[in-house]
Amino acid sequence: MSLIEGRHYSKKILIALIILKFGAGAMMSSTANFIAPVTKDFGCLVSEFTLMISIMAISMSLLYTVAARFLNKYRIGIVIGIACICEGLGLALLATYNSIYWFYLSGVIIGAAQAFTGLVATPIIVNMWFKKKTGTVLGIVIAVQQTSTILFGIISGQLITSLGWRMTYFVIAAVVTATAPFMFALMKSPKEAGCEPYGMEEMSTVEDRQTPTDQLWGLTLKEAFKKAAFWITLLTCLMYSYGTSGFGHFASYSTLELNESVNFGALAGVCMSLGGVLCSVLLGRINDRFGVKAGLVWGAVWCTLGFSVAILAKYSSHYLVFLGAFIAGLAYSMYTVQCPLIVRSVVGDKHYAHIWAVMMIANSSIGGGLAFTIGLFYDKMGTYAGAFATCIGMFIMALVTGVIAENMAAKYKPRFNVS
Repeated sequence: MSLIEGRHYSKKILIALIILKFGAGAMMSSTANFIAPVTKDFGCLVSEFTLMISIMAISMSLLYTVAARFLNKYRIGIVIGIACICEGLGLALLATYNSIYWFYLSGVIIGAAQAFTGLVATPIIVNMWFKKKTGTVLGIVIAVQQTSTILFGIISGQLITSLGWRMTYFVIAAVVTATAPFMFALMKSPKEAGCEPYGMEEMSTVEDRQTPTDQLWGLTLKEAFKKAAFWITLLTCLMYSYGTSGFGHFASYSTLELNESVNFGALAGVCMSLGGVLCSVLLGRINDRFGVKAGLVWGAVWCTLGFSVAILAKYSSHYLVFLGAFIAGLAYSMYTVQCPLIVRSVVGDKHYAHIWAVMMIANSSIGGGLAFTIGLFYDKMGTYAGAFATCIGMFIMALVTGVIAENMAAKYKPRFNVS
């Protein structure tokens, strides 16, 4: 059965999102493999290079609410297409610098552009176009980005070896910029396309079928602030944001604590990434078929099992870390897929874009800002056991708070609202 039945413009939107996320995956590969050659050429510290990543995050978070407003007010194809060009420009400039400090300029450019193409924009566009199979579509496009990141992580490593890091930056910039024409041509809002979002015609009651798109149920930001369910949902997202930061430590766990080779650690990281791709696809479908609560349970179960097996690997076969990393990866997309879906369920559709953008500022600044503390567990204790246990605890507590928020929201959500 086709994901989208009939000849509906949402098919073109899905194609555009896949192309956009393919380019985003290429851009995500523009850091890790470049650290060693860039710092060696410039004679700078690794922390001076990674400061660019922090600058990207700050630039991005400062423009989240602006991006949400632009995507709802202006032609989204133009907005996203220009953002893709700016991302490509920022990447291309990286190839021309002769000082690490100029990298921070590109960090500002790329980060600002990502506000219009990344974690805020994607759920907004999916929610704008898909009132049915929302989770499945969101999961697919996130999975495309994760797959592209893995692919370009391999490709960029080979290109750096053969062409050098500067030329490789130009190649990645070209890939990202090449997505812009597709955004200009395909990306539209339902109003621009002259049709209703996919699934609007199948709402569950006569009253809902007669409700125009711009009259969908939803709390305003002011109303949301007065609801305990909103704050508990924000806490849930923060715990997923913080807990997810531990998933990137399977490689360092393998090399530092298990005393295995760098290649061994890299393979552990790949296993986690593969699990993450599968998670994105399955998690979206689970939410669509069984509801938000089922998705919350999914994350807690696989996170607990995966990190537990990884800890066990230290006391038995080290190869168990591959299995543990893959199993944990099945919960990796809780932040990128589950969080937008539970927020939509609690606050509704009507003002979702604005509310999600505001919540993402908190998620990025608080949850992301605390991410470095995961590494402190090893620095202070000489083991990752505490860090992995913390990740398990975060996901279990997020399950509890998420269910509480859903139950509280059920008391004020209209009965015809589909979450």
